[in-house]
Amino acid sequence: MVFEKLEIAPVTDSSAPDCDLVRQWLREHNWTANPDFMEQLQQPEHQARALVLLARRDARVVGGLLAETQMAWLRISIMAVSPECRSQGIGAALLAEAERQAVARGCRHAYVDTMEYQAPRFYLAHGFSIVGQIPDWDSRGHAKLYFSKDLRESSSPSQTQEQT
Repeated sequence: MVFEKLEIAPVTDSSAPDCDLVRQWLREHNWTANPDFMEQLQQPEHQARALVLLARRDARVVGGLLAETQMAWLRISIMAVSPECRSQGIGAALLAEAERQAVARGCRHAYVDTMEYQAPRFYLAHGFSIVGQIPDWDSRGHAKLYFSKDLRESSSPSQTQEQT
């Protein structure tokens, strides 16, 4: 098919009506290219499940981890510890509990991304490996780092005391 004139125009957001057509094309392609995986994703037991942990000391929140599990993967979105409570084992405890719950849910792998000035040493100390990076991700010279971990490599998740 040859187009006489191609017009490319911005729309206000991805909820615009024609965006559904673009999503449909991708779904149709994915169903053709990988039907077994797409079928699995449709099963209720394979839907993403939130995994949210809060650490409290004296009824006060001192840390938290926001993640989800889906199929064989734990995806950590955010983990943070209150500044005055860092280096006290809270981050390690949150991570260990997330890994324990993920394994109980059938996960075999974990992944997380972090900025180079955030927590790369923490994740490396807890058995994660760098699997990719985007240089200058923040347009200020700082890289975004991507980490993964095989949760099957140890019978119990890392309990080291390196902290966030």
